[in-house]
Amino acid sequence: MESVLVTGASGYIAQKLIGTLSACPNVRSIIGIDIRPPAGSVQNFHFFKRDVREPLSDLLRQHKIDTVVHTAFVLPPIHDTKLMEDININGTRNVLFSSLKAGVQQFLYTSSTTAYGFHPDNLCPLKEDSPLRGNDDLVYSKTKKEIEKIFGELDLSGSYPDTVLTILRACFVVGPAFDNPLARYLRKRFVFLPVKTQPLQYVHEDDLVRAMILLLQKRKGGVYNVAGDGLITFDEMVRLLGNIKIPLPFAIMYFLNKISWGLRLTAISEFPSPTMNMLRYPWWAENSKLKKDLGFRYQYTTRTAFSDYAAFVAPSNKTCG
Repeated sequence: MESVLVTGASGYIAQKLIGTLSACPNVRSIIGIDIRPPAGSVQNFHFFKRDVREPLSDLLRQHKIDTVVHTAFVLPPIHDTKLMEDININGTRNVLFSSLKAGVQQFLYTSSTTAYGFHPDNLCPLKEDSPLRGNDDLVYSKTKKEIEKIFGELDLSGSYPDTVLTILRACFVVGPAFDNPLARYLRKRFVFLPVKTQPLQYVHEDDLVRAMILLLQKRKGGVYNVAGDGLITFDEMVRLLGNIKIPLPFAIMYFLNKISWGLRLTAISEFPSPTMNMLRYPWWAENSKLKKDLGFRYQYTTRTAFSDYAAFVAPSNKTCG
């Protein structure tokens, strides 16, 4: 790879990826697009203000892009679900077909293990060939599933034989820069959680970027789960952050969250109630394929990844709640 375009350039993972790409000796140019500029800049990086739903083929050709990394996605839930679906699904479709039309050599899409869905009958660990059953009542999970369906219908070998498609299904990402609705919720002094919860799986932000770089350098196509070894319980997470868990029956939490979300009381809830099924049902993924195919080794387990985050935020963790 010599010329790389990264969508969602102001985002959490995109900024870390861009910084790493700038240090790669073979990368001569990095183009970033987003609706707002990233906080900083690095060597060989050029930013363009673009919506992922806009035509992109000319930009790709102009800068002779050979590699596209699509990270742009509406992750934090918003109340306008139609807009969220439009950006996530139609934006991804546009970036994909613009890239194919421009003849890029590799298209890497950052999917998510939420595409498997949160279900009581999940057969964990979920493998790359496990059925994608993203929950239709949760837009993020639903759109991750729908987008992978678009990829699955592509005839790359016949229509686009020179393009490698890489789908990277990451679990929740954690590290010093971790700051989303889940992170903010766990940082509250009093953390209300269901009496019974499933453990979670994390990948450290550094491991995720290392995996992305390796897949790009090797021009490796296919689907890969990216997740740290092991699991961590919510009790452990709350304890590592120095906070206090308040257990409540799931039905009560679901109802109270539904009211808070509906009234837009963001100090209480930043996510719709169907999100809470991730606490209720198992959805952790198998991570051995990346190790076997490319010899990848994680530097962090799920627990040490979260511990790194906790060590970074704990001294200043004074969020009320």
